[in-house]
Amino acid sequence: MTKILVVEDDPVNAMVVGDFLAAHGYEISHAKTGAEGISKFGAEKPDLMIVDVMLPRKSGFEVCFEVKRTEHGRTMPLVFMSAVYREAAQGSRYATEGLHADSFLVKPFDLSTLLGTVCRLVGEA
Repeated sequence: MTKILVVEDDPVNAMVVGDFLAAHGYEISHAKTGAEGISKFGAEKPDLMIVDVMLPRKSGFEVCFEVKRTEHGRTMPLVFMSAVYREAAQGSRYATEGLHADSFLVKPFDLSTLLGTVCRLVGEA
């Protein structure tokens, strides 16, 4: 089963994203802080990470930087989501070119867009 780690400090957003993807057959785990996300990444070796940009203790950008420096992280897709960086093209360019993330979603996003992004990166569950 495809494992997805959702790193999101807002419990409602984490629940919506996680429950939606779980309903489509993905195995979901959650982290509430950037530091917890890095720890769970190392322990669980997910197939994909969905990371909020604004997180306590370590930002999503810091999480991405640390994850992408690992052997598993170099090849694992990572998707950013943000309500702060509203300009999708600028956020996507920074995320993909600067941090080697694979996609950038501006909150609020349509859940079908999220599912399409996940399917494009790791396939259907």
